[in-house]
Formats: sequence, structure tokens, C-alpha cells
Amino acid sequence: MQVTLQRPVPLRLTPYAPVTREGAKADVFTAGGDSVAWSDFALGRHKPGTGYSYFQGSQTELLGLVQENWEQRRPGVGRTTLDEVVAVPMPSARFMTTTIAVDSTTELMALEYRRRDGEEPYVRVTANGEAQPAQFAQVILYSKDTLAKNDERSRMTDWEIVTIIASPVENEPMDPVTMMRNMRGKAGGTQVNYTADQLLDSIDFWSRHSKLQPK
Repeated sequence: MQVTLQRPVPLRLTPYAPVTREGAKADVFTAGGDSVAWSDFALGRHKPGTGYSYFQGSQTELLGLVQENWEQRRPGVGRTTLDEVVAVPMPSARFMTTTIAVDSTTELMALEYRRRDGEEPYVRVTANGEAQPAQFAQVILYSKDTLAKNDERSRMTDWEIVTIIASPVENEPMDPVTMMRNMRGKAGGTQVNYTADQLLDSIDFWSRHSKLQPK
């Protein structure tokens, strides 16, 4: 296994197009009577070449899948209700995963990384490789009230897509750095408590897996 150090890298209803806070436009669908849209965060993160999982269809098609599967949603990790963060299971077709199992031949790269301005940097380890078709997928959405706590709303909707989890395994754990940031209420995190088992599962999984290096 080879590890390389690198300097920081910056990182139905007919849909309508309301004006966002930044003045851009975005498709909006309704699900269970609530309005749903992509967040700016997810639009910039979940696309080919970023090192994160992505959907090979259009943004509108993914919103349609969220709409179709809305009744199957469940509370996000660490949540107990459907009011703050929800996970909507998806059919895995057209979802691409950037999570790989690490072995002795995997070339790894470590870098100082922050997701966006205002967050503390941390050491992130990524691997060389190519995205693969996912076996499991889910979409994570945050409610308007949850996003408003950190002034992170980018759409005037009830829910925003924040994360796409596409994985070779079912119920891929959140990475432990994100969990720590959330539990401590650090910049970029949304305060929530996790159980010891959830933290241990995350550390166990990500000690043996890695995300792909951005292209």
C-alpha cells in the first residue's frame, strides 16, 4: 500500500423553477405535499470527477425518484423523527459509487482538506481508481429548519437534497470526521448525537475503505 502526501485541493406535479437565494433557478418537485429541490452543496459535490458518488441521470430525474420513493423515507443517522433529516432509499440503477475496499495494492493519497470555506481542515485519505455501478443507493435530505440553523438554505423549499450515498454495501456508514463535526457542532456540522455503536461501525468501515481521489 502506497501513501502520498499532497497539499490542499480546493475544493405527478409539473416542476417549476423558483428563484433561489443566489438568483439561480432549480427544478422543484413535491413529495408528500412538501417541496423538494437540490441544494447548491449537493449540485457541486455529487458529479463525476469529484470523488463523490453521483447519479448518471438528470437532476430532474433524481427528484422524480425522490418523489416516487418518498413514502419509504426513514430518519437519518442519529435522528429519531422524519422532521429534520431523512434518508430516501433508491433503486441502485444509474448510481455510481466512489467507495472502494482498500487492499495491499491500493495507492492512497493523504491531503489537508476542507469541504468549503469556514470549516476546519482535516486529513483526508483517498484512493486511485474509477467509479463503479453501485449496489445500494439512498438520498439524504435536510429540512428547511435544519438547514436554517447554520444559514445553509439555498432553495426556498421544504427539503433539499444534501447527500447521495451510492455504495457497494447496504447502509454505508457516515465517515467518522463528519460524525465528530456534527456531534461537536463544529462549522459545517449539524448538531446531533450518535451512539457508540454507530461511531464504532463508522471507524471500522472507513479503516478498510476509501473514497476515490478527485480527477
